[in-house]
Amino acid sequence: MGRLSVIVEFEIAPGKQAEFEAAIRAHAKSFLTEEPGCLRFEVTYPLDSNGHRIPDRMMANEMFEDQEALVAHRATMRWAHLSERFKTLLSSRRPILSEVEE
Repeated sequence: MGRLSVIVEFEIAPGKQAEFEAAIRAHAKSFLTEEPGCLRFEVTYPLDSNGHRIPDRMMANEMFEDQEALVAHRATMRWAHLSERFKTLLSSRRPILSEVEE
């Protein structure tokens, strides 16, 4: 198996948008600088049919070199801390793992 992609849809708890954005952006920056097998971390905002951001929604688009990089990422203390914070910052989280065909 080669590269892996994880796309995550976040539904942010009411009143937690700014706090979640700060947390996920700090995580993304560390992800890219501290983990060599982590190739991409984009934060995006889903849009409605009129092109407006959907309130309390964000997405992350992550790319990993391989399965080992994903496992190493999930073993970091930063990930453990963020996962714990998700319990108060999010209403729901839906990750989708996929293989990247090259």
